[in-house]
This record gives sequence, C-alpha cells and structure tokens, in this order.
Amino acid sequence: MACLAGLVAGIVFAVLMASIPSAETRAMVTTLFLLGFGVLAAVLAIRRTGLSVGRIKRAWLILSIGLCLGISSNLISLGLLPGEALILVDPLLMVALLCSLVALMLFPTARRRRADLIRLVMDGLVVGGSVLFMGSATIFPTLLAKQDGSLGSQVQILALPVLDLVIATAAILLIARSAAQSRTPLILVGVAFLLYSVSDMAYAVNVSVGAAGLGSWWDLGWMGGYFFLSLAALHPDTAEPVADRSAEPSAVRSTFVFFGIFLAAAATNMLAEARGELAIEAWIVWGFLLLVVVTRQIVLVMDNEYLRRSLEVRVQARTRELRAITHQREMLLSSVADGIYGVDRAGTITMVNGATVSLLGRSERSLIGANAHDLFHAPQEDGVPYPYDNCYIAEATRSGVTVTGEEDVYVRGDGRTMVVEVTASPLRADDEVRGAVVVFRDVSQRREMDRMKQEFVSVVSHELRTPLTSIRGALGLLSGGAYGALPPAATRMLAIATSGSVRLEKLVNDILEIERLDTGMLPLVIKSQAVEAACQETIVTMSGMAQSSQISLSAPDVSGWVLADKDRLVQVLINLVGNAIRFSDPGDAVRICAQPRGDVVEISVADTGRGIPAEKLDSVFDRFSQVDSTDARERGGTGLGLAICRGLVERMGGRIWVESELGVGSTFRLELPAGAQPEATTTEPALANDAQPQAT
Repeated sequence: MACLAGLVAGIVFAVLMASIPSAETRAMVTTLFLLGFGVLAAVLAIRRTGLSVGRIKRAWLILSIGLCLGISSNLISLGLLPGEALILVDPLLMVALLCSLVALMLFPTARRRRADLIRLVMDGLVVGGSVLFMGSATIFPTLLAKQDGSLGSQVQILALPVLDLVIATAAILLIARSAAQSRTPLILVGVAFLLYSVSDMAYAVNVSVGAAGLGSWWDLGWMGGYFFLSLAALHPDTAEPVADRSAEPSAVRSTFVFFGIFLAAAATNMLAEARGELAIEAWIVWGFLLLVVVTRQIVLVMDNEYLRRSLEVRVQARTRELRAITHQREMLLSSVADGIYGVDRAGTITMVNGATVSLLGRSERSLIGANAHDLFHAPQEDGVPYPYDNCYIAEATRSGVTVTGEEDVYVRGDGRTMVVEVTASPLRADDEVRGAVVVFRDVSQRREMDRMKQEFVSVVSHELRTPLTSIRGALGLLSGGAYGALPPAATRMLAIATSGSVRLEKLVNDILEIERLDTGMLPLVIKSQAVEAACQETIVTMSGMAQSSQISLSAPDVSGWVLADKDRLVQVLINLVGNAIRFSDPGDAVRICAQPRGDVVEISVADTGRGIPAEKLDSVFDRFSQVDSTDARERGGTGLGLAICRGLVERMGGRIWVESELGVGSTFRLELPAGAQPEATTTEPALANDAQPQAT
C-alpha cells in the first residue's frame, strides 16, 4: 500500500512538472511536495525510534533530527518564516546532512575480522575516491566556472556537493556491510541518500549555470529519498541484529560494487584525458585512488595467504583428531567379542568388525558391499529364502524400529550354520534413517546347553518319579496294614518317610514345571473362564488343609470372566492359598476375592498371618526364595511355588504382585485380561457352596 501511494504521488508530481509552464510555480509545487514527503518521513522515523533498541534506536533518533532540520529549511524556502531566515537554509541543510552521516555510521553492521575491516576501509576509500574523482572531472568544473576563484566562494559552492559525495560513500558502505537480518531496511536507507546526492548535485549544477534550482525532473530524487526512508521506517525489523553477528558476510557483493564504481572512475579518467580536461587536482585524486587500490590488493593477498596457512593448520589438526577417533573406534570394535556390522538403507554392508569376520568365517572384502540378508541369512527348511520385507534389517532401515533379542540362523563361509541372537538399531541423521547397525552373538552353544539341560531335567525327573511312585506305594501298603499292625515307633518312622516322599515328589514336579515355563513348552488353552468356578474349585481342593490348620477359608466376593487356562489358574490359586494357610496361625482367615477392573479382572488372596518384610516383597517371586531361612524346615515348601505362579500368570498375559504389612497379613493380587461371558453357559453348581469349610 505504501509503495502504491508513493508511485501515485510520483506520477502526480511528474504530470504537474510537465503541465505547469511557470518556473516559479513549479518551484513552489516542488517545495510543497518536498514538505509533505519530508513530514511523512520524519513522523515515521520518530515512530521507528520508539520501536527500536540499541544502536538502531540512536541511529533513527539522529536521522529524525536531520529530517526535522530539512523540513525547517523547506519551510523557510516557502516564506513561511521571516525573510531574514533565508540565510539559515544552507546551514540547516548542512547540519541535516551531517546528522544523516552520523546516523549512517551508527547503523549496526555484521561483525568482521580485523583484516576484513581494513579491506572494508580500503573499499570505502576506493568508493569515496572514485566518486570524488568523477565529481572533480565532471561536475566540479561546472560548479566553479562562474566563481571568483577565492577559497571562500569555492568552499561555499562545493560544501554541499562534497558532503553529498561523502554521504553517498557512507550509504554504499552501509549497503555492502549490512547484515542479513537488517539488510532490507538499511538498503532502503542507503538508496535514499544516494537519491539525495543525485538531486543535490543536479541542483548545484542548475544554480551554477543560471537555471532554476527547483521545479525539474531531478527533484524526484529528493522525493524518492524521503519515500525510501519512509519505507525503511515501516519495515518490521526493529531489533538489534544480534543473530547475524556470529558470521561474517561474504565480500563478493561489496567487491563487485566497489570495483564497479572504480571502473566507472577509470572510464571517466580516460574520457577526460582524451578531451584534455583533467586538472592537476583530478590527477592527484586519481594517483591517490590507484595507490589505495594497489594497497587494498596487497592487503587482500596477505590476508588470503594467512587464511590459507591457518586453514592448512586447522585441517592438519582436524585430520589428526579424526585419525585418532577412527583408530579408537577400530580398537573398540575389534575388542568386542560380538559381531557388529553396519548396513545402508538397501541392506548393503558398509562396515564390519573383526568378530564378524571370525564368526562368519568370511573375509572382510567379501562382506563389504554385499547384501547381508542375501549373503548369510539362512533360508527356510525347504530352501526358500525368507522375504527381506520381514527381516529385522528392513524393519530397522525402513521403519526405524529397534529390534532386540531376535534369534536368527546365519550361514558361515564353510556352509555350516549357527544360531545367533541379534539386535538391530537404526542409524539416524537429521531425523532421517540412513542405515542400521546390527550386533549379533553366537548362541549355538547356549542353545545346546539349554537342550542338554532340558534332557537332563526330563531324565532326572522321570528317573526320580519312577522310584518315588514305588516308594509311595510301598509306604501306603505298610501304613494301611497290608502286612499287619506296626508298633508305634515304626508307625512314626513310616509317617516321616511318607512326608519326605511327598515333599520330594512335589519338588520334582515343581522343578519340571519351572523348566517347562522357561522353555515355553508348557501347553496352555486360553479361553474365557468364569472366575467363580476356579475359586470354588480351589476352595474344595484346599478345604482339608484349611481344616487341619484351623484356618477359615472363604470366597465371599468373586465375579467376572477372564481369558486364561482354567487348570493353570486353579493351580496358581491353590499355590497362593496353600502359602497363605501355611504362614497363618490357627484361628486366622484366608479370603479369595475377584472383581472386574475395566479390561482386566483382579483376583486377590488375602490372609491375616505374620506378613512379609518390605525388603522381601520384590524377591518372594524368585526361585527358591524364602522369607526366613527356617521356613523350609518349619513350614514346608520348596521356594518354587510363587515363581511358578508368576510364570503362569505372565504366560496368560497378566501380572502378579504382593502387598503386605508385618503383623497384619499379606494380600497377593493378580490381574488377568477380562473375557466375554458366553451367551449360554452351564456351570456345575458348585459343589463348592456345599463344601465351603469354616475350619475351626
């Protein structure tokens, strides 16, 4: 909108200049337009002062003062002030230009090195000298042609044009040195003063040749200057450009600008020399200009040489650091016993460590550049390769998924296979997956040890069960009187033997159960089960033990359906209830409760026994764990029951934990996924309701 308004005003001014024949009227119109543009620029500059901070605030403040002084000179030119004030027009303009020069110097620029600042000063001298030379060769002779030759008159006529040249030089330097964040408003300020300089020069030339000073097309330069200052004041950048001070701007732009002006000065020199119009003063300026250009180039060459040497030193130091890091990485990789290899997004191997070469029995040369999945991933039993899309390498490189604990079979270079445990992690850079790192270890021996352990446990369990069955049968016959009545001492010994055989059989069964849980060979039939039926079956099974221990056993509040294996759920509850009975005193109570909790059902077995110390709560589910070292002897048990409970509950998708307080009792809680109640079910009315004991 501001640009459109300025364009319309410029067109209106041009039309008026073309249609008004009177020079005095054109001068009056020019003064009015200048006054309007100047007032607008001053108001916006004052507004910008209030919005800015730091050096920018001071620059706009001084620039506002300069604009106000320029407006005052325009008011005097219009005759709105007493006639005696006409002598103040030139001094006011001089002070306004000086304020503008100070403001230009206050605008912040990008940070530069010392050598770069020296080059910039040289560039400024080149620009100023070139502009001064072109002025002395073209404009100044015209300005001085009708003067009396005295120093005072020459200074008076040349003061404003020379100051304009200095401001033009400062404006060009400002544009060249502007930082990226504040470049646009500073370029607008620089262009504004360049336009001022052009119009001031044209005014001086017109006056020197006797033409009208105002009322020509050249006056558009002043209006354009005010207009560009207004645009700069309206620009949203109102803060100190701190962010740009961390980097130096490129010198290419300023070099083109400065040497373009120097070439223009050289062309002016050639034309003036060809005409024989070059005065001795101009030759002095030209010689100084050439000296500055040569000095600038020498400084530039020296700085480039310094930068080249500094860069070489930094490159050498960085190379040594990279070599040290690379050597350290190679040492770390070679010292790791696990195989490590890296792949790109296509699954091509990019690096391997020594363990990979040793484990796979392949050379590093044959591995690098090969596709890992195709080279050593074993195919299926029928010889068909596994699809790459389902491979953990594809998951890591395409989806960015970290795969841990994956088991695979690798084919060695000699054709043998080995079972490996794999971890594949994606390699990310700039939030993009660039490849993956795969760590593997040979677990063939561990698998073989597991197999041997399973065989051992199975054989031992079978070999123990067979004689135990015979022992239990023989003891049963003896205790039943099959061979006659036994004396009291023999009866006691027979009871001890029977108890020991029962405990030994339970230990064998528990060890076998733990082993089957570890290997995942325990079959489970997961389906929707009624919690009430499982709880009532548990009570029926444990009622004899509760009565003999004088423990009250009940299930007053059970409901819900769970997804579980019913037999295993009953086994868990029997273990928990058995523990609760063993660690309770006569007269205590054990209660089973079950209630749905959202998408799970919570089952609890609570007792009023001695409780469990807080430091033992996390370890009671460990194998062969006992709260007290005397529990196995005094209370019985193998220390495997709770470990089996945890394994079974987790296999059924649930979790188990305990809450306890010493002297108050313990509550074992387990959560299982909730199941759906069948539409029509037939449940055995519980023999449980009839057989719910209240032992005393």
